[in-house]
Amino acid sequence: MGYLGRILPVFFLCWTTVLATLPTSYDVVWNRPGVNGSADSMPLGGGDIGLNTWYENGTILMYVAKSGTFDENNSLLKLGRVRLSFDPNPFDSKSFEQRLLLNDGYVKYTGEDNTTAKIWVDVFNPVVHVEIDSPEKLAVKVAYENWRYEDRPIINEERNQGSWGIYTSKIANGTTYADKIAFHENGVLMSHRNEKLDLWNFQMKQQGLEKHSDKMYNPMRDNEFGIFVHSDQMKPGAVTNGHYINTTYKAWNLKSKAPSKSVKVTLSMYQAQTKSHDEWYKGLQKVIKSAVKNTQDATLAWWHEYWARSYIIINEDQGEKDAGFQVGKNYQIWRYLMGCNAKGDWPTKFNGGLWTFDPIYVNIWRPYTPDYRRWGGGTFTAQNQRLLYWPLLRSGDFDVMTQQFDFYKRITPNAVLRGQVYQDIDAAYFLEQIDNTGLSNVFEYNAQWYDDDANTPRPDFFPDGELWNVWLNHVQDTANEFADMILQASIYSGFDVKPYLEFIEYQLAWFDKFYTREMQKRNPWPLTGMAGNESLVIYPGSGAETYKESYNPVSTLAGLRQVVKDLLIVDEYALQNKTYYTKYLAKIPANTLRQQQGHACIAPAEAYTRVQNSEVPQLYTVFPWPEYGLGLPNLTHAINTYLYDTETFSFHGNTGWKQDVIWLARMGFTANATAMTDRAAVRSIKSD
Repeated sequence: MGYLGRILPVFFLCWTTVLATLPTSYDVVWNRPGVNGSADSMPLGGGDIGLNTWYENGTILMYVAKSGTFDENNSLLKLGRVRLSFDPNPFDSKSFEQRLLLNDGYVKYTGEDNTTAKIWVDVFNPVVHVEIDSPEKLAVKVAYENWRYEDRPIINEERNQGSWGIYTSKIANGTTYADKIAFHENGVLMSHRNEKLDLWNFQMKQQGLEKHSDKMYNPMRDNEFGIFVHSDQMKPGAVTNGHYINTTYKAWNLKSKAPSKSVKVTLSMYQAQTKSHDEWYKGLQKVIKSAVKNTQDATLAWWHEYWARSYIIINEDQGEKDAGFQVGKNYQIWRYLMGCNAKGDWPTKFNGGLWTFDPIYVNIWRPYTPDYRRWGGGTFTAQNQRLLYWPLLRSGDFDVMTQQFDFYKRITPNAVLRGQVYQDIDAAYFLEQIDNTGLSNVFEYNAQWYDDDANTPRPDFFPDGELWNVWLNHVQDTANEFADMILQASIYSGFDVKPYLEFIEYQLAWFDKFYTREMQKRNPWPLTGMAGNESLVIYPGSGAETYKESYNPVSTLAGLRQVVKDLLIVDEYALQNKTYYTKYLAKIPANTLRQQQGHACIAPAEAYTRVQNSEVPQLYTVFPWPEYGLGLPNLTHAINTYLYDTETFSFHGNTGWKQDVIWLARMGFTANATAMTDRAAVRSIKSD
C-alpha cells in the first residue's frame, strides 16, 4: 500500500453498536528499561489524572499529576512521586516488558514467570489503581516521595513555573510552600492548601485592581489538593530521606503486612476550592470510597467508545519504518493524551500537559524540581493552546473541548472588569499570554522594564492593562479562535452554546467598542466611509506577534468575519441581536493585497511599524480562517503569499506553533504537506 494507502475515517453516532478496536501495533512497547530516568517515562492517565511511569534501579516509579492543582504561585504542582519495590523482584528479568495498551488506556509491566503490574486510572473518579499479580508471593513496598516537605525558595528561572514569569532581579522570587504529609489510616496522606496569596496580591497592586480583588474570580483562593496512597495489605514503615536526580525528598514508606501473590494499591486524589480543610477532606473521603467499589469495566467501556467515536488508521501492518504507520500511531497517542484529561476542569497545556518530568533532562541549566515547566502552570499561551483543540472538531471530541471553552467562560467576568477599569467600556479585554485568572502574569505585564537588559520603564502614555511587552502588546484576537471553536461545535453537532455566549459576544464587543472609540478620538467626523457605510478601523493592532502597531491586520479582520458569520448561523445571542451582528459583519474591512516579486499577495495589514516575530498571519486566512483554499475564490492569492512573500519566506517550518502543514494541505500541496509531516527531507515548493 502507498503512504496513505489505508485511511479509515469513521464517525459513529452515540448509539452505534459498532466499536473500533485500535490495532495492537499502535501500542507503545518497551522491552528494556530506559536509561534517562523520568525522561524515559511512559504517559498514561484518565479523567483528569496524568502519570509518568518508568522502571529504574529495580523499582517502578510514577509521577502523579492532576488538573487544577494550582498553588499560591499559580504553579501546577505534581501530587508527588510513588515508587514500588519488590522482594523478590520479578521485573529485573530478560522478559521485561512495559506496554501502553492504547485501546484500553492503561500500562502493564510484565516480568519473570508472567508477573504483571497493571496501572490504570479510573476515568470517572480521580483514582489510580495498581494491581500486581504473581505466581509467587512477593513482599511489596510502596514509597510516597515528596520534595515539598518544607518551604522552598523559588530560585531565579524556576519562577517561570508559576505566574511570576521569567526571572528578573527586579522582583523577589517567592516561595513554594510546604505540603502537609503524614501516615494516615494505614496509608499516606498529602494535602496542600493555599493559605497565602502572595502572587495574587502582587498582581492586584501591579495591575491596578486592588479594590476589585475580593469580587474577582481567583482559582488559587482556598484551593486545596492532595493524594491518599493506600493498600489494605500494607502498613506504615519508616520515613526516609533521599535524593533523585537533583532534588532532595522525603519518603513515607508502606510495607507489606505479609507476602502475597496479589497486591492492590490505590492513589486517591481530590482538588477543590473549599472553605476549610475539613470540607476538602470530606470530598477526598468520597473519592476513597469510590476506589473500593469501582472496577475497571466502566473505564474500559469509556476508552472503547472514545476510539469508536472516530478513528484514522494508516498502514497498521507496516511497522514503524513506514512513515504512514508512524503518522497514524502518533495521531492516536496524541488523541490518547487529550482523552486522559477529558474530565478535567482545565485545558491540557500545550507545553507538557500533565506529563512533565525532571527538567534537567531537557536543559542541564535548569536543575529544578519536577514541578518546573516553562510558560507556567497557570499561564496559558493562547496561540499555542488553540492548535491542541481545533482538531477535536473533526474527531468529534466535543466533550474534551469543553475544558478549553470553560477556561474562557470562567475568566470572562475578569476580562470584562479589565475592559471597564482600564478602558471604561463594557467589553472583554483578553490577552495573548493569559493566566487562568484572566490577568497577565507578573513579568509579561511589564516585560520591557523587568528585562535586565533594558532600561525602559512603562511610559505614562502607555495604556493601563496593556502588556508592556514588545511581542504581546495589542494581541487580543487569539480569543476569536476559541469563540469560533464553540460556534463550530454547535454547527457540527448541536453543541449548546448558551453557557458561552457572553464570552463570545463580549470578545466581539471589544473590537467594535474599543476600536470605534479609538477612531473617533482621531476623527471627530461621522464614520460614513467612501461607500456611505461605517467601517471598522483596527488600530493599533497586531498581526499575531509579528506585525506590530498594525492598521487593520488581516488575521484580526478574517477572524472577526468568521466568528460573526458563525454566530449568525447559530442564531443565538445573550447581549445583542441578529440585526446588530449583521451590521457588524458589513463594516469589517476587506483584506488588503500587496505586490511581492510581481505577484498579488495577501498583505499582513494595511500598514505596520515593525516585524517582531516569525508568524505568517497573512496565511491565517487559510487556517484558522478559511477564506482561501481549495474550492474557495482567489486561491492564487494565498499560494502567491506562501511562495513569493519576501518578508516571511524564512518563517516557514513545522515546529512549535507553525501551521505550514495545514496551509500546504488546504492549498493543495499535499506532497509537500506529507513530506513536512513525516519529517523527511523538506523540499521547497517550486513555483512552476
